[in-house]
Amino acid sequence: MTEQNPICPECKGNNVALIFWGYPGDMDWYLQAIKDKEIVGGGCCIGNNDPKWECTDCYHKWGERDDD
Repeated sequence: MTEQNPICPECKGNNVALIFWGYPGDMDWYLQAIKDKEIVGGGCCIGNNDPKWECTDCYHKWGERDDD
């Protein structure tokens, strides 16, 4: 597993996307990245224990969100 291309710890799949937290500044980029399955929307409300990754096969979420 690498930070760039992680493997899902639940189903062992490699279809994993970064969870985007907060409000996107560039809506065109945001919608295209979702379409390309590079990211999934996490929502605008950010908490202390938000996950970083989501498997697009089994929808398992894990990791720790970066503050940046």
